[in-house]
Amino acid sequence: MNYLTPSLRELSRKFRRFRIRRQLQSERVKLAEAEGELGLLGWQQADFRGESQREVEKIKNCEREQSRLTNEGAEVGRSMRKFREEREVGKKAYEEQKQVLQAERQVLLEPVTRLEKEIEEHRREEPGYEKRIPDLDRELRDVQAQYSRLLAEKNQSPQDRAELIRLRERTVAIPNEKADLRTRHLRVASEIQMLESQLTARRKELDEATGKLRVLEQEFAEKDRVLATELKKLDKEKARIDAENDALELAKANPYQQLGRILADHRLPPVNQPHSLEKVLRYRESLELLEAELVTSKQESGAENLPVLRVSFVLLGTIVFLVFLVLGALMISG
Repeated sequence: MNYLTPSLRELSRKFRRFRIRRQLQSERVKLAEAEGELGLLGWQQADFRGESQREVEKIKNCEREQSRLTNEGAEVGRSMRKFREEREVGKKAYEEQKQVLQAERQVLLEPVTRLEKEIEEHRREEPGYEKRIPDLDRELRDVQAQYSRLLAEKNQSPQDRAELIRLRERTVAIPNEKADLRTRHLRVASEIQMLESQLTARRKELDEATGKLRVLEQEFAEKDRVLATELKKLDKEKARIDAENDALELAKANPYQQLGRILADHRLPPVNQPHSLEKVLRYRESLELLEAELVTSKQESGAENLPVLRVSFVLLGTIVFLVFLVLGALMISG
């Protein structure tokens, strides 16, 4: 007796049953689709009563609700298009007004920048009157003291006389320098005051233009925010309608399938497409053959001698283990 044969035979049956179950799953899906198609094509052409009529009513109710949802969705779509158009028109008008205001502001910004630069240059040119005048006063006192000291000396050398001349000239020059500094200071201060007055006026105009631009931006942002909020609400509403419509479409699938089964049970093909009934019958026949094959395989497995089968599996497992062990040793040694 070959003890390996029962386990190999049983493994072959198990693999076959696995393939049959996969085929059954696929065939059942195809059958359900074919029955749904048959119901869809034939439900308006047959005379239904009782339970069948209830399935027909379910389909009609679903279609009425879908029609209502379609109209509601169309209205929501129109509202969304309206709001989108309003956003586009508003944005276009905003961009145009913004360009005009930015151009006006740029025109006002140029003289402000120029006046700021001129004032800075005048401040750099300012002779430092407040600091320079006290320095000249101190120098004048020092010069006068030196002049008086040298003048009081009886025996004056040529160098002393030359120094007296220099000190006398410096005594005369310092008041002139002070007068010149005062004149320059007054002139620069007057020019700075005039420029600052002009700058104040230009800045006021610039601030007004900037304020108009800021108001425009704020008004546009608020209007666009409101429209965006409405669009978001409508988008959610449309998503809800689409979800309900999809749910109704799925809900119709079962009644269609039930009606398709009834039509197939009574061999009632649709007038225009009779091949849809043939498809359902063909899938049903395929399922019956696969299920019969599955039952036969299970019966064959049940007829096996269980103790012998267990011994066969143990032997087969041992052989497989030894084979892998040898192959592993060969790979390590190689």
